[in-house]
Amino acid sequence: MNLSVQSRRRIAASVAQELLGSGAAKKVWLEGALAHGFAHATSDVDLRGIVPGSRPPAWESRIVDGIRVDLHTSSPEEIAELRALLDTFEVRRDDLTVFRRVRSAMADLRNLRTALSYDSGVWQPLLTPAEREGYRRWAVADQTEVAASLAEDLIGLLIDRLELPVEVTARKLELCLLALDGAAAGHPVLGDKWLPLLGPTSATERALGTLAPSTHGWLWFRPVQRRVTQALLSCWPVHERPGTAPAIGDPAAGWLPQRYADGWFLRRGDQKIPVTAQSLIAWYSALGPVGA
Repeated sequence: MNLSVQSRRRIAASVAQELLGSGAAKKVWLEGALAHGFAHATSDVDLRGIVPGSRPPAWESRIVDGIRVDLHTSSPEEIAELRALLDTFEVRRDDLTVFRRVRSAMADLRNLRTALSYDSGVWQPLLTPAEREGYRRWAVADQTEVAASLAEDLIGLLIDRLELPVEVTARKLELCLLALDGAAAGHPVLGDKWLPLLGPTSATERALGTLAPSTHGWLWFRPVQRRVTQALLSCWPVHERPGTAPAIGDPAAGWLPQRYADGWFLRRGDQKIPVTAQSLIAWYSALGPVGA
């Protein structure tokens, strides 16, 4: 815990004590990167007060010892609705209503995932282990969707040989994959600047700046496919032996997996092909070893 984190935690505790002591809030939470242990010399402090009533009042931010403290409010009912989303993973290919609801609330769910509740002078994690696992699954599924969208753009830009947009999109895809790796490892999906701190430095250095999209074959795309597949399998392990690979031609030709509550599928752009777990493993094996 660096000095920036320590000073901001002290400020957060003093403001939490004030809000609780005055009765302005029933509970006070610390959220975001600071709650997860990250801060830099100009970081803000994000605190949330849980205030009874259907429409909690808005609180003004304040400056404490030269550091901005952003104060947010929520009702117990609002928090209960958010936490309920972490209880199940109900996403079906023919009904994405819940997934759209969750994806629009990912920032709020991240705040829940990072939240520390101030209790008797100590910051305590808010979510239960089961709720954290619920967040992990939603975060992995969400970042997989982001990766698929970026991959589709990247392939289109490559076809039209738009070199500078290719470079920008490739870097965005690398950052998405770092976030996906972190989510699969159980971390909250924080801002891009914190991604290098969520995993081993050596792994991050290897991951950034190594994606080299090319119109000459699909070798460059295989690391993307492997990382997406590994992240999904970390949440939904497959223990069966490989079955028969799906008849899609070159397994590396732009295909990425996704897993919903009603099973696995491979997709490339708007094409979606349902596959069994055994077929998925066969497809994954067909990509070849990491060095290939």
